[in-house]
Amino acid sequence: MSQSRMIFWGTLAALLAMMAIWALWPRLVPVDLIEVSSGPMEVTVSEEGEARVRDLFVVSAPAGGQLSRIEMKAGDCVQADTTVIASIYPMATPTIDARSAAQLQAAAGSARAAVSAAEADLNRRRADETRAEGDMDRARTLSVTGTVSQQALERAETEYQTLSAATLQARAALDLARHELQRAEAALMPAGASTGGGSVSVVAPVTGVILRVIRDSEGPVSMGTPLLEIGDPDDIEIIVDLLSEDAVSISPSDVVRIRGWGGATLTGRVRIVEPYAFTKVSALGIEEQRVNVLIDLDGSGRRLGHGFRVRTDIVVWSAPDVARVPMTALFKSGSDWTVYRLERGRARLAKVQVDHMNGHSAEILTGLDQGDLVIEHPSRNIADGIRVKQRSFRKGGTLDEISGATVGIVSDSKDITACAGSGSNLRPSRASEAVPRAPMTSE
Repeated sequence: MSQSRMIFWGTLAALLAMMAIWALWPRLVPVDLIEVSSGPMEVTVSEEGEARVRDLFVVSAPAGGQLSRIEMKAGDCVQADTTVIASIYPMATPTIDARSAAQLQAAAGSARAAVSAAEADLNRRRADETRAEGDMDRARTLSVTGTVSQQALERAETEYQTLSAATLQARAALDLARHELQRAEAALMPAGASTGGGSVSVVAPVTGVILRVIRDSEGPVSMGTPLLEIGDPDDIEIIVDLLSEDAVSISPSDVVRIRGWGGATLTGRVRIVEPYAFTKVSALGIEEQRVNVLIDLDGSGRRLGHGFRVRTDIVVWSAPDVARVPMTALFKSGSDWTVYRLERGRARLAKVQVDHMNGHSAEILTGLDQGDLVIEHPSRNIADGIRVKQRSFRKGGTLDEISGATVGIVSDSKDITACAGSGSNLRPSRASEAVPRAPMTSE
């Protein structure tokens, strides 16, 4: 074999060996790193709630009848015992069908006949009473001369008294028959005819603002029908129904942030946690035990109105300075919380002891020191001791701080309408700062 062929095959073998070594050499796994930092942290219970007027008054119809149209609108002011909201008049007669009309006409004819019979009976009774009175007078005159005995006189007086009572009875029967005739004729009144009588005024019971007109059209109403709602729109409270397992961690005077209602973030405090839980079916069809929590605003809600949906964050724990890591860096290994810590270019499994946790961060008690680098979102390719390389790096800060900064910008704006036409963007730009890179070391 010539020397040139030996050089060719030797070079080819070396290249193949180098390619095999390169193919089999362990590759560095790209990871996202974050530095363990210390700072403020809080744990909140978040849930949707509803704003409502603290004292809501529902004005109802005090009597049944024909309600006049309510001309007042939502937002109008009313004065207690002065403002007349509406009037209720007696009901008009209803429409009568042909069959019922025939029956009522027959009843009216029967009532007229009864009146005629009662009048005839009264006339007969009066005639008998007049005759008995004349007999009694003659008996008294003859009894003086002794022509008529005392017994005959007493008999004449008794007969007169009996017939007088019969006359009174016949007169009462005639009155009864006439009233029955009036009732039968009243039933035959044409449809829509007024039955007479005065109206009943519906007066505002308290001073306030009309929040909602429930019934504004004219028409028949029954007693107790809701007509409108009155309240003070400046006296707003928040009601939130929480799971009973979350409500046990909440105490009166806990700080609350109110957001998600269309305006700047408001603050308030828990006034009361109701001691009674109720069953509520969730959107997934699961029965849950819920507890109402009432919240007072620290200041005026301004445009926050009755029935508005809000999002509340109730602070149940907070600390000014704790070591913390994002929840995305933690995972369970058996019964222990663990993270992957970067040590000399390799991922090292480290057990940590955590205390308070919220949706973004966890408080670290032991296992990590401030300044340590941990891996976010560790994938299945990460194992203890594997070599890694940096893909991105976030130094300090948490999602809590980023969210809080955004809230601060919105809350500190004095006049939102004044900024509407300025073209300025209230959202902080994350790309406006250069992202620092963490130092990488290799063995």
